[in-house]
Formats: sequence, C-alpha cells, structure tokens
Amino acid sequence: MSKKNQYRVILNLEGFHPIEIGQKIGDCEFGFEQDYNVYFISTVVSAENPEKAKSKGVLRLERILSIITLQTGVSYPVRSVHMVQISGEKPFVVTVSLDLERITFLHLKKEKIEEIKKTIKLLDNLPSEERSTAIIDKGINYFLRGCFLECEWRSESFLNFYKAIELITNEFRKEFDVEIKNQLNDTILCNITDEEVRALRTPKRQIQFSCEQIGITPSCNISKIVTLRNEFSAHARLKEVEVSSEDKNDCKSLAAMMILWYVNYVKTKKITKLKN
Repeated sequence: MSKKNQYRVILNLEGFHPIEIGQKIGDCEFGFEQDYNVYFISTVVSAENPEKAKSKGVLRLERILSIITLQTGVSYPVRSVHMVQISGEKPFVVTVSLDLERITFLHLKKEKIEEIKKTIKLLDNLPSEERSTAIIDKGINYFLRGCFLECEWRSESFLNFYKAIELITNEFRKEFDVEIKNQLNDTILCNITDEEVRALRTPKRQIQFSCEQIGITPSCNISKIVTLRNEFSAHARLKEVEVSSEDKNDCKSLAAMMILWYVNYVKTKKITKLKN
C-alpha cells in the first residue's frame, strides 16, 4: 500500500461482542474507545482524496460486518463514522455522525472468528465481475435487510430471508432438471418433457437439491418455510401474513447457511475447473 494519502476509516459500533482488542479480520482491526465506551472497527486505505477514502474504507468495513452478521445472526448498528488522514499532504480529520438504534452484546468465540476470516478470504478471491459473486452480494444484502426488519416487521423480514434462499436455489435450476432426467432414464418416464420437469421442480425440492449440492443438511422444516412463503402470494399482500418468531428464525438460519456454504461451493468449483 502506498504511503501517500493514507487514511484510517473508523466505524464506531452501537454494540458488539466482547472481543480481543487488536483482533484483526481481513485488513480490519477491532478496538475499544474508553471515553465513549464503544467498540470500533477500523481499516487503513490509500486514496486520492478524502471522499474516495471514506467510500473505500466504509465499503470494506461493512463487508466485514455483513459476514459477521451472517455467521452470528446479529446485526451491528453503526454509531458514527470517523476518518483520519494519517500520511500524505495536509493531514486533517473528517467526521460524519449516523443516528442508529439497537444494542446487542454476545460473546464472539475464537472458532467463530476463524470461520469469519475464512469466508472473508474466499470472498476476496472471487472475481467481482462474475455472476456468482453478484449473487452472493445480493443474497447478503437481502439477509442484512431481513436482520434490520426482524424487530419491527417480522413478515417482511421473513420474505427477505426467503429471497436470499431463492437466489441460491435458482442457480441450481439447470442441475436439478438434469438430475431429474437422469434419474428417469431407465424408467417408463424416460421421455419426460421439459414442462413435466418444471412441474416436478417444486420450491421444496429445489431448496433440498441446492442444499445437497453445496453440502449442507438443514435441521429446519423446509416444507413449513415454503408453505408460509406461499401464503404471501395467496393473499396478494392485501392481508398481513402472521409469521412466528420460530418460523422467521428457521428461514433466517437457512438463508445464512446457504449463502455461507455457497461461497465455499463457488470457490471449490473454480479450483476444480482450473485443475481440469
């Protein structure tokens, strides 16, 4: 990293797990501000000007926090954003305050930190222009929106978690169709039409198939999640659908698992292609 015009971008957090000060995840570092009694996460970036530095730094820090949210199921509101120029010409300080809510504290174990580091490393190595990377980013955004809404609007939170699941399952649609036809090759249904295959490709089967492909075995009731999702379509959003905390949490857990394991699946698939 060039030493010219370096900036430290800092996000002060409303709440965080007790964590070892100086703990680094990726190129971001956790600290604790004694005067204000808050945890913060910071990173150092090089940029031509303060605005570019702020954008670059915040993007990186928010990526780290989003992966931690996927791994823990807890969202991390930001109290304020600070930026300090630490080298280059005309050092100065820029501060922008953000008013956000909700404070949550949990213990973040070292094993979980290692999982987070692994996911971040995998994401950093994925080409930004590829479809699979865009799917992951979009899925994470749906998941974060679901987390943001879960205390105020549970049904909408559930829908956002489900949208993340749909994104992943749609990526395995072709593989599902091929698998169905292969299974029927030696039966009386060997001449099954594409329309008939589509009829067999129910949301439940597609989710189950996708989970198998990425290597997970969900403990939640997929049928119940799909049935609840269908209620939204049946009501055409004219009536609020009642979603229990348990059902929302099941959908949230499944969404997180599918996104995280899909990241690993994409990386493994790319390595396999390179070897072949």
